[in-house]
Amino acid sequence: MTRPLRYAMLACASFLLVANVARSAPVTLDAPALNSDLESVATIHLDVVAGSSGAPYGFTVQWLTKAQFDALGGWPADPSDPSIQEAIFLGTPTLNTVDGTYSFLLGAGESAGIEIGDIFDETGILSSDRGEMSQGTNYVFRVRADGDGSAFMAGEGLVPSSPFSGTLTAHTNPKPVGSGCIFTQGYWKNHPDAWPVSSLKLGLIVYTKTQLLAIFNTPAAGNGIISLAHQLIAAKLNILNGAIASSLITGAISTADAMIGSKLIPPIGSGFLSPAVTSHLTDDLEEFNSMENNPALCQGTTPARFRTWGELKASYR
Repeated sequence: MTRPLRYAMLACASFLLVANVARSAPVTLDAPALNSDLESVATIHLDVVAGSSGAPYGFTVQWLTKAQFDALGGWPADPSDPSIQEAIFLGTPTLNTVDGTYSFLLGAGESAGIEIGDIFDETGILSSDRGEMSQGTNYVFRVRADGDGSAFMAGEGLVPSSPFSGTLTAHTNPKPVGSGCIFTQGYWKNHPDAWPVSSLKLGLIVYTKTQLLAIFNTPAAGNGIISLAHQLIAAKLNILNGAIASSLITGAISTADAMIGSKLIPPIGSGFLSPAVTSHLTDDLEEFNSMENNPALCQGTTPARFRTWGELKASYR
């Protein structure tokens, strides 16, 4: 299935998300502005700022590596070119909301903070490009305010999308010098052979590596227990890998375990927690799991050589 057809089908299925937006929206939409000020080895934070017409039907962000962009001589003429990665933001986020972003439908001058590379668990998004970004890599981005989407509904569309914004260049951080000990959930998900243990205790339940990988590969889809579990697994693996956790993080881990309790995390079970309850814990643990460039947080070379290893192992298995 081609990307345009796939997105057309997705847009039709998602039309009800924007059906309550006032039909008095402007006939033409201004391109939003795009800024970036934070990055990790796997993510880039973007601030999308709507123009005077707003982005009442959401917005689309596209990106390429800078190397691809230069090789192509700029953006492909066809905005649906398969070499372009993109995400359509048209609903309500439940993951990265601590910065005050509670909707991707923007009024005039309103902004939304998004984390490209950390949208695997996010809601209110249509995208097949939800993976982490490559470390130490330059990327280019652009954004547009989307039209009313009903062009897919028997030609009823009235508001076309805006032009794309100018091109923004940003980068992910390089891999830290030496042997790092802290890695993101994406790293642990994709490198099971690097795990220091073969099981972990989440809440009151011990899960095997096979079960933990199944949890890692399950999108949260608005279930806070899944997004929390993703960061909790990574945090515990990082500590077992030699990372030094602050009292804030050890407290967050204890609170997360107590909150999960005996609930079985999907897809192993059907446990559920509201993202409104878990989001701050999830963000605290995610921040810890993104500190790859801070060697001061690593105990040393091989965690198993420390006499506290057995105690740590007992705590998290």
